[in-house]
Amino acid sequence: NSCRGVTYWSDGKNDGRIFYTAGSYLWCISSETGKPINAFGDGGKIDLHVGLGDDVKDQFVTATSPGTIYKDLLVMGSRVNEGHQAAPGHIRAFDVRTGKMKWIFKTIPQPGETGYESWKDKDAWKTIGAANSWGGMSLDQEKGILFATTGSANYDWWGGNRKGNNLFADCLLAIDAATGKRLWHFQHVHHDIWDKDLPAAPALVTINKNGTKTEAVALTTKTGFVYIFDRVSGKPVYEIVEKHVPVDSDLEGEELSPTQPYPTAPAPFVRQSFTEADINSLLPDSSIADIKKRWTTYRRDHMYAPISLRGTIQLPGLDGGAEWGGPSYDPETGILYINANEMAWVIQGVPMKKEASEKESMTTAGERLYRANCMSCHGADKNGSGNFPTLIGSEKKYSPAGFDTLLQTGRRMMPAFRELPALYRQAIASYVLNEKTTVIFQDTFSNRRKPLPYTIAGYNKFLSKEGLPAISPPWGTLSAINLNTGEYVWKKPLGNDSRFPAAQHPTGTENYGGSVITAGGLLIIAATSDSKLRIFNKRDGTLLHEINLPASAFATPSVYSQNGKQFIAVACGGGKLNTKSGDSYIAFSLPVKK
Repeated sequence: NSCRGVTYWSDGKNDGRIFYTAGSYLWCISSETGKPINAFGDGGKIDLHVGLGDDVKDQFVTATSPGTIYKDLLVMGSRVNEGHQAAPGHIRAFDVRTGKMKWIFKTIPQPGETGYESWKDKDAWKTIGAANSWGGMSLDQEKGILFATTGSANYDWWGGNRKGNNLFADCLLAIDAATGKRLWHFQHVHHDIWDKDLPAAPALVTINKNGTKTEAVALTTKTGFVYIFDRVSGKPVYEIVEKHVPVDSDLEGEELSPTQPYPTAPAPFVRQSFTEADINSLLPDSSIADIKKRWTTYRRDHMYAPISLRGTIQLPGLDGGAEWGGPSYDPETGILYINANEMAWVIQGVPMKKEASEKESMTTAGERLYRANCMSCHGADKNGSGNFPTLIGSEKKYSPAGFDTLLQTGRRMMPAFRELPALYRQAIASYVLNEKTTVIFQDTFSNRRKPLPYTIAGYNKFLSKEGLPAISPPWGTLSAINLNTGEYVWKKPLGNDSRFPAAQHPTGTENYGGSVITAGGLLIIAATSDSKLRIFNKRDGTLLHEINLPASAFATPSVYSQNGKQFIAVACGGGKLNTKSGDSYIAFSLPVKK
């Protein structure tokens, strides 16, 4: 699975430990020898299913972001399945020496716990999963406060099985790092059906507002809002108001929140609606006409417009707004820097086929199970969607046994489906691999999850028939916000798409990975799909230098010094956004002033 870093702990003497996740296991190895430390867990590893309940032992659980160290505790979030089958995303702390779980914060509360009342179905905690902290955490070491962000509860796109506001999904949580006790929380989307996970750890900042200094925490979101709170009290630095939003869903059983929270400052850092004027004028006339025709058919009346059977435009899109690279903060100036995406997506609800009432063929059952478990990523026609690949031609790559192994282990963005019975996996393989079979599917499996009446047609960007953005540029931006005033210092496109030579200004590109700020006045960022590293003047946004990379660096650079010389290093992995893959770490040195 994807790994966005490791965690290091030392007792200050001779016991250095490196923690990382591989599959469903958290490993602890010696920083001196690289060998597992046997005293930690079971021979150097612990199963990340621990504490989540016996009924989810076969569910997909891993961690893409590294854990956070507080004294002798390692606090872990998790990545879980984003579909119908999802383990709960509870946050846990483990003893760095023994691996023993020391505390657990339940992100889906159980009876008697704070937040339980926000679920109308009082047994929802038994069947609903996710609400997981996958984007990383921030720690105020001095105060002992852990700040964790969570994603949506499952199922992402229809909430009829989880009516209510669904705490602690989509929350910023302030937790006592020593005990796991909740200190305060803020939910940025109530009853999320738009996959508006909080994608990154919040920034710890100090604000001087009207002469009053406040140690604060700044939260960036996929919706394009920035929320800022006093670290201790949770009181907003800039007022937050609840505004009425649409609730008229055409998906039966859905009950939406009538309001959502809007900060009064800063202003959104990305567009939040797709008007006719936003249609991409750089496209050929025939494409513009086609996009306009489709645009008129979609639901597009509000950022929080419900998912619909005709398709709903999502702007900001599924990857933000802000994304998992997170913001950077300059304590010298009080400026927060946010790189963001401005790509429109279309999410369309699709009714699920009813469960079979009589015997059906293996292939027919496989199509039904594919729609329930795979279609949202790989599309109704198996042709892929969003960042997810086509499955057409899979029979040329996989034998039935090899495909079954893939379903059980997962790969890259694909979760493991180990919880599916062998018969289910066999049926899905029969459908995906186009097997000709007369075998009858006889289902005897009892599932803890309630059946879904709806899924989605796929994770689809709103693109022209040529595969180009339907919305006008910029598709990626870099913003500098003075948190002391809530005002923008500067904002500009980030990156350039060479497919549009007629564009008079840089178009910006979708981007993944954050920026770093130096005391010498630089902002350094890669992130874009055009395979460049850029260096800006942090005060006014002037582009000082561009460096071509061997592949796009969808990662945050590191800045360090060695023997008085400063270096920049970045991982050039590529692979996303149809870019070529890479396997390089590139390091640059900054000139030394004489």
